[in-house]
Amino acid sequence: MPATVPALVAADSARLRTRAARHARSLPLAVAGVTTWVVAGTGLLDVSWLWLVMLVPAAGFVATYVAAFALRLPTGVGVGSDGYGIALVLSALIAFLLPWILWTTGVPFVVGLGLVVLGLRASDRFLWVAGLVTMAVSFGLATVSSPMFPPLSTPALAGTVALGLALLAAALVALRGERQTLAAGDGALSIGDPATDNLRVLAVLGDADEADQPALGRLTGIEERNLAARLHDLTEASLVHARITKNRNWAQITREGREELRTRREALRGVAEHRKA
Repeated sequence: MPATVPALVAADSARLRTRAARHARSLPLAVAGVTTWVVAGTGLLDVSWLWLVMLVPAAGFVATYVAAFALRLPTGVGVGSDGYGIALVLSALIAFLLPWILWTTGVPFVVGLGLVVLGLRASDRFLWVAGLVTMAVSFGLATVSSPMFPPLSTPALAGTVALGLALLAAALVALRGERQTLAAGDGALSIGDPATDNLRVLAVLGDADEADQPALGRLTGIEERNLAARLHDLTEASLVHARITKNRNWAQITREGREELRTRREALRGVAEHRKA
């Protein structure tokens, strides 16, 4: 399936719109902000509740995944493979096997570490920078107000509340950006080239894992008639798996589809680099 460099731009645009549709940036930041406030609240308890405080980050990442899954039906876009499981396992391992990290760096440090994981997995600079800032602030608070376990000192409590507020503000900024991305529609309209349209569909499904047909139409800009043809071609090539659930037509990318997407992206990037040279 031949394609040109504009196809890479179209695929990248479709991926950004998909991440915006499933709030892949604003949702983790919002939950991280609320989680940090919960940490501040548990900081008012006595030291016997330390075990509960250490589990708060893990609970936050579970909540993030549950919220992302809950958005699946109203948006028609899947959860994706952003690394929520990695962040959850990492935070749980630290809580159970390396609790001294929480004592010396503060519980929000693990929240920030999870944001870094999510950001690196998705190549989202906004997320991983927010995570690094959270880690740095938490470490700074722990340095000033050591030890960082309940009951928290007044400076540590105030700093933790302020950090949660900053994360929520970052989530609002991210949400505004997501809405602008969806409203702008730059590069979203299909020009009718089958190869480019196939790449658009793979880009959406590669980010979200799955999507229903109306969502695919919105995010790729492909007309319903042409989209049905593209999905038929991709299904025949074993790049996409189609299924019907509760009268909704869902498309899910396969392992071969991910490999095809990766191969075509690399090829198009090579063409772009060659043209720059």
